[in-house]
Amino acid sequence: MMDEFKREFQLKNFGFGGVSDRSFVVPQARWCFQPVTWILYRFAAAIYLTVWWIVILIYWGEPPYYKQADTKAKWFIYVSNWSYLCLGIYFWTSAIGTLVYHKNTKFKVSSTITAGEGLELSPIDAKDQITNGYDNHGHQIYAEPQENNSHEDVEKQDSTTGMTENTSSNKSLSWNFKVTWLFQNISFTAAFFVTLLFWILDFDPETGTVTVFNLHIHGINLLFVLVDQFLIGSPYRILHFIHPSLMALVYFIFTAIYYAAGGLNEYAPDEVNGNTYLYKGSLDWGRETITTAVVMVGVVFVAAPLLHLVLYGFYRIRRTLERFESCRMSRH
Repeated sequence: MMDEFKREFQLKNFGFGGVSDRSFVVPQARWCFQPVTWILYRFAAAIYLTVWWIVILIYWGEPPYYKQADTKAKWFIYVSNWSYLCLGIYFWTSAIGTLVYHKNTKFKVSSTITAGEGLELSPIDAKDQITNGYDNHGHQIYAEPQENNSHEDVEKQDSTTGMTENTSSNKSLSWNFKVTWLFQNISFTAAFFVTLLFWILDFDPETGTVTVFNLHIHGINLLFVLVDQFLIGSPYRILHFIHPSLMALVYFIFTAIYYAAGGLNEYAPDEVNGNTYLYKGSLDWGRETITTAVVMVGVVFVAAPLLHLVLYGFYRIRRTLERFESCRMSRH
């Protein structure tokens, strides 16, 4: 495990190399009726989030669920809504990518599987040398990496599951799964951040009301993230903290440009707080410029990396649980 942790800090891990497409189209654990059940799960999540995004946008800025807004276009000025959009994009790119991958992929597994014997597994496609798969019952199977792969090219493989975090570094991850991985890193960390931000700093239990709408933006989103983090088979890299940090930086730059262009929040002018703030006391380029700048630095360089590291911890727990389960299954 320590060797795996040390490898996380190799400079190449800032990028998307050394990972097979296969990692993004199968779950970590065993599912029955693979890959149909996994594809259905991905699309169900994507559709659910999209439906609620449409419903929220319809009701946003209108009483009694929200304060009256001057225009629905200002829905986009809040980071929580950016986070929800990114989560939806992640699930849609994952769902479509998974469907297309399996549609174009065919396994040829020997019809007779005898305990202790190897499985005959054809390449999933002509360009990819895959090290793990599933039989018709959803049980994991795998073939050993090709002999021409050196130790440097193939990361350590789980001997019981065949799950390989990194396969040949010469094989480039498909562009669509790079997009999926990017939005996974952004949306997972952002969901943690906006949920904590809302319930700890923004929500006032004395005057605020919990509705199905703000619960989806600041709660259900995190539930989707936690469930998905323990189901997916894709890796999580520490150095990918740069993605949520860059997203946070882009958001703060956007809000600064928005204010400089005369942008205000969606409410009528407040005699005490004005209407330049987006989040009272933390994001107000008009009245609290220094505070906002300090918050920006703290979010980009501290909060985003730390929350990403927490998610990496969940990833290591997921991998450990899978190894324990695989060892248990191997004894039967």
